[in-house]
Amino acid sequence: MQEQRIEHSKLAIIGNVDSGKSTLVGVLTKGILDDGRGGARERVFNYKHEKENGRTSSVAQEIMGFDENLKQVLPERFNQNKNKYWSLVVEKSKKIVTFLDLCGHEKYLKTTIFGLVAMIPDYSLIIVGANMGVSKMTREHLGVSLFLKIPFAIVLTKIDIAPQNVYNETIENIKSLIRSPAIKRTAVVFDEKSAMDEIEKWAALMHGNNAVPIFQVSSVTGNGLQQLAHFISRVPNRDDINKAYQTVNDPFQFDIQENFNVPGVGVVVSGIVRSGKVGLNQHALLGPDKGKTFKPITIKSIHINRVSVESAQVGEFACFALKPSKAGDKLDRADFRKGMILIDPTVKPEPVIEFEANIHVLHHPTTMSHGYQAVMHCGVIRQAVEIKKIFQHEVLRTGDVDTVRLRFLYAAEYLKTEQILVIREGRTKIFGYISKLISDKQLENERQIQVIPKQQQQQIQ
Repeated sequence: MQEQRIEHSKLAIIGNVDSGKSTLVGVLTKGILDDGRGGARERVFNYKHEKENGRTSSVAQEIMGFDENLKQVLPERFNQNKNKYWSLVVEKSKKIVTFLDLCGHEKYLKTTIFGLVAMIPDYSLIIVGANMGVSKMTREHLGVSLFLKIPFAIVLTKIDIAPQNVYNETIENIKSLIRSPAIKRTAVVFDEKSAMDEIEKWAALMHGNNAVPIFQVSSVTGNGLQQLAHFISRVPNRDDINKAYQTVNDPFQFDIQENFNVPGVGVVVSGIVRSGKVGLNQHALLGPDKGKTFKPITIKSIHINRVSVESAQVGEFACFALKPSKAGDKLDRADFRKGMILIDPTVKPEPVIEFEANIHVLHHPTTMSHGYQAVMHCGVIRQAVEIKKIFQHEVLRTGDVDTVRLRFLYAAEYLKTEQILVIREGRTKIFGYISKLISDKQLENERQIQVIPKQQQQQIQ
């Protein structure tokens, strides 16, 4: 088993459809060049239908390994089996960068938002096709990165096929967008002639700096790829400064993103360790289910980057094989729903059905009032909520900032204050954070306060 902790960072790849995101991921992680017909991206896609239409509709993950000198680790032979290929990369690496290849099509925007909210990337690369220019989805993804406070760089792809006038117009539009009042940052443009020392300097300043690096690459000719890979190897992760994380000494919490049934193993869950540390044979609680309850389970095996390990800690992607802690209990995929977590039993988690949030309405075509419903993303939670109360305004419009009382429509969830949330419905986008949790006892007291005056009125009559 692998015991030595490897430095890690997470990189979200976002951008408009057909801008070359999956192709770039394939080229960078496999150490190959594309054939111009999508050969590299086929090594990244998860599903057959993605290979057939060339469009990402799920969150694909790939890894890029670097040795102690931050030189890329590439096995001598490519192996289509991810388990074998990843284990070869991890074995020789001191640093691992996980690529989150997210969807570009507007139809799958909810999946992209889920990837950015739930997986907490350390930074993002916004991919722009040099022959396509800045699109509506480019602005959309850039806005989401800004409001989630994810540092980002921009990569201009397909520079080998872009007409010179279109290429010049695209790069000027990007610079203008970065200088705009909404962003107020400085563009730093790199090309294949840029000095590696200069790239290292800006990589170290990526977090908390007002500069946006811009790289120009071709996945077919290889122009600019060396500079981009050098940048990726040098950018630090944000574990120490990211408030979304707690520390390794906090109680263990694991956000479940997917669950599987593996033959011979049983139920396996994948996701991110939100806080604390967990080891083999450790007991935890799985939930909440629709009845607000948690089931005791035991973690019988742990894998990180498809390699068996003895523990997982805050900030790491991991897979856990689970078994019930109580003899006679059963565990299968029917026990799972979206938004569930694994958590330390000492926490005694209490799911809530209602809560308050401080929000900023980024865009809404009309107005929102009491009773408005939309889907909320908060960590791995994806559920419809309803506005029960607006504290300062009568109705909410684009640009408004307010505190609202929200209620889940289907099931209670485990929340924490200060968690970031995104509410979306069509073109409506609302960002904010959880400010107050309303317990069942508080809700019951509120109901009694509302009922008592009515009873008194009846007695008077």
